[in-house]
Amino acid sequence: MSLRKIKRPQGDFWFDFEAFAEDEDGFWLRGPVGTPWRAPHATGSSEVPVVVLLAPGRPWAAWWVGDPADRRLEIDVCRPPERDGNGWQYVDLELDPVLHETEGRVEIEDWDEYDESVRNGWMTADDAKLARVVAEGCAQLLHQRSEPWLDRGWKMLPDS
Repeated sequence: MSLRKIKRPQGDFWFDFEAFAEDEDGFWLRGPVGTPWRAPHATGSSEVPVVVLLAPGRPWAAWWVGDPADRRLEIDVCRPPERDGNGWQYVDLELDPVLHETEGRVEIEDWDEYDESVRNGWMTADDAKLARVVAEGCAQLLHQRSEPWLDRGWKMLPDS
């Protein structure tokens, strides 16, 4: 199953994941080490395992990244993901709340990309507001660690 992440103006990023679960929290995709990806500037394969949680109508996608140097849960703030013919797609809104699992630190990354997108008109005012509100809300969620799906993603992560 493909996941298409649209970054403006860079272009489309594609990941070839396996759909493996659906529950009350959404649709779960996984990519073990070696999962192919394509970007406008390169192609390759994943060096670390990942799990992704998506749901229609929800303006974020959660990525559990099994990087031994920095295990982390990254939230891609986005327009709500949509199913397409052979997978999923979403428009990235740049801001990324991240929980660095080992040290428990939460931060919101990519303010520079967000500012550039707003300044250059690649993001509407409504999308910019959505990005800020959702990023701040998701960062709080990561701090609180109260949602059961936060830990469920780690349990679903493929072995490195």
